[in-house]
Amino acid sequence: MKQFVLAIGALIILISSCKPKVNFETSNFEKEILALESIQNKRDYLEIIFKDDQKVRDGKDSEIMLKYGKDSKEFNDYIELQIKQDDENLNKIETYIKIYGHPKQNEVGEIAAITPWAVIHHAQGYEPRERNFSVLYNAFLNGDLNYGQVSMLLGRMYEMKYGERFRMMGDYDSEDEINQLIEKLNLSTQKANVQHNL
Repeated sequence: MKQFVLAIGALIILISSCKPKVNFETSNFEKEILALESIQNKRDYLEIIFKDDQKVRDGKDSEIMLKYGKDSKEFNDYIELQIKQDDENLNKIETYIKIYGHPKQNEVGEIAAITPWAVIHHAQGYEPRERNFSVLYNAFLNGDLNYGQVSMLLGRMYEMKYGERFRMMGDYDSEDEINQLIEKLNLSTQKANVQHNL
């Protein structure tokens, strides 16, 4: 009888470990974002994400590194916290954009409108920047982001892709720089195919 119970227990563990894992975090973000019924709710939500993004960039990394060393558990824990927060913020922002589109500065204010840019600019790796570029570029064309923000994003993308900083020779303006970077990075400026639920 004891062997039978152990065998059943082992079978249950085996079957449950074969089930695909559900990302409850994403569904939770979708529910909380769908619950944002007013412009003020959306503004508050985006501003909290912006504060969370900035909170893990408070300059403590240098302080921790100097005190404990770059290879210390304390420094690695700090970096791990930053990566975790960046991933959560990116998940929230991409879900927000999927549902509502990029926030309009004249509706939610400057901080809330630049939150997607800040989060995507701080995301881990090149791919999230490339994936979201057309949304940010269209926000720039609509006046919700400025030249400096788009230039900074593109410059970082160039550096990540080619391992060097982008340099232009001669006289040029911000528009020239942005156009050159878009061309060199082979980015699409097509309007993003995103559904917006209002």
